[in-house]
Amino acid sequence: MDTDVRVIIEAVPRPGLSAQRLRQAIAEHPGALAALDVADPARLAVSFAPGLGHDPGDNAPFRATVFDPVGNRAVELRGTLDRPERAELRPSADRPPPSREELVAAAAILRADPRFPAGDDVVVYRPMPPLADRENPDGTTVRRPTLGLYTPGEPTGLRHRIVAVDLLGRAVDWTPSGINPRMHHDCEDTVPEGVDALTDHGGPDQVRVRVLRGGTELWNLLVVRPRASAPQNPGVGGGVELRDVRHRGRLMLRQAHVPVLNVEYEEGTTFRDDVSFETRFNASGTDPVGWGWRLCDRPPRTILERPGTDAGGFQGVAFHHDGGELRIVSELAAGWYRYASDWRLGDDGTIRPRFGFAATRNPMTCQVHRHHAYWRFDFDIEGAGNDVVEQIDESGSLIPEPVTIIRETSRRRRHPAKYWQVRDKSSGRGYQIHPGPFDGTADAYGVSDLWFLRHHPAELYDGDPDSRNRAMLNRFVDGESINGANVVVWYAGHYYHDQAHPQPHQGELIGPELLPL
Repeated sequence: MDTDVRVIIEAVPRPGLSAQRLRQAIAEHPGALAALDVADPARLAVSFAPGLGHDPGDNAPFRATVFDPVGNRAVELRGTLDRPERAELRPSADRPPPSREELVAAAAILRADPRFPAGDDVVVYRPMPPLADRENPDGTTVRRPTLGLYTPGEPTGLRHRIVAVDLLGRAVDWTPSGINPRMHHDCEDTVPEGVDALTDHGGPDQVRVRVLRGGTELWNLLVVRPRASAPQNPGVGGGVELRDVRHRGRLMLRQAHVPVLNVEYEEGTTFRDDVSFETRFNASGTDPVGWGWRLCDRPPRTILERPGTDAGGFQGVAFHHDGGELRIVSELAAGWYRYASDWRLGDDGTIRPRFGFAATRNPMTCQVHRHHAYWRFDFDIEGAGNDVVEQIDESGSLIPEPVTIIRETSRRRRHPAKYWQVRDKSSGRGYQIHPGPFDGTADAYGVSDLWFLRHHPAELYDGDPDSRNRAMLNRFVDGESINGANVVVWYAGHYYHDQAHPQPHQGELIGPELLPL
């Protein structure tokens, strides 16, 4: 790290309802427990409920999904932080992915099953999909987390099996319906870490990060770790989330994250991936605010930089300044997928969002598939409002004329569009959005490449209403004016993976380049 640069990290509390306060509000709510047919609020799964909007105060709105794992049902509360017990109740189809505790409990039930294979080399891991719930004749459903069994010594060649575990009934379904049956494939080289190795030792959810060169403050921002990133409840996180991003004292981004991440196989299987489940990678340095936050003395190394191993000594968010930019990185797990959530903040104000793709041994990823990552950039150039979006086309002119986009819309990355920019109408400051060289163009499943929207606090998550996990961001496009408004840009990167015919860029990170105006 450049000795002239200082990176200062401080823990900062988040505005919102703690899990304890939310549980108390449920107990005091006149209809919440009745709606779920639950008498004891202690059995419900709840988590932190952040305040919505810019600079949320004590009376800011919130949304929270309250889940009953026994009844496998959920309701959504919509209210204000100051009176959560008066929140509006709505039915919810949200089913959160299994927690670490559920996975460990399921693994114990699986190992006690007499059909569990013998051998010291058997690994119990997180597969896809994460749930294989069963519907009863009366319409109720049973929550069943899935587990993968990797058995390299299996004499029949059946390297992978995916089972479903009923935690309440303490039963294992060895052939759950709806699971892709092709388990003889053995894709990738990295042996997965078992579910028992997955731990969370606490630590702050959010920190303030300042980068100073001499007496000049280059960057000042909040960083939220993936496990607490928005959107959740409903939603599956957004990777490493940035908030209130200021460069040289000027506000540029209010929020930046990846709320939607999905994958589609050419044979038809699709998944919506968890972007909040932290896994381990290599990062050496000091922990200035406790577990889960590391200031590195050398570049951190995720599975992309150290192929062949799924192990590591650190879990959380790592920071490293190389003399020209600050790198903020974490590694995520969604079943057998491994993702690098990566941000690079240049001293000159350039922002390079990056997302990388890898996997541990599994029966699926050697089939041709495409990953789609959707960044959400809430631009607040010089403050909320008064921003304008412009498209710059390849026109042959030395000084191309920007075309103002005045209403909500979506765009593809194709000729004649060259890049886009968001700027403050008064000062002219802002950012150009230049597509990355490996970001591709959307197919029918990927939907589109960019969306330009007016800011609404609740539009953090598309609701995943589509049965094939497709990004449903077009539901936010309703013709509102974005000329002189508070602007949000969604940007999609599309990663094509054909293990039999690798492309030159495979193993690289995808993502755009945000250049300051």
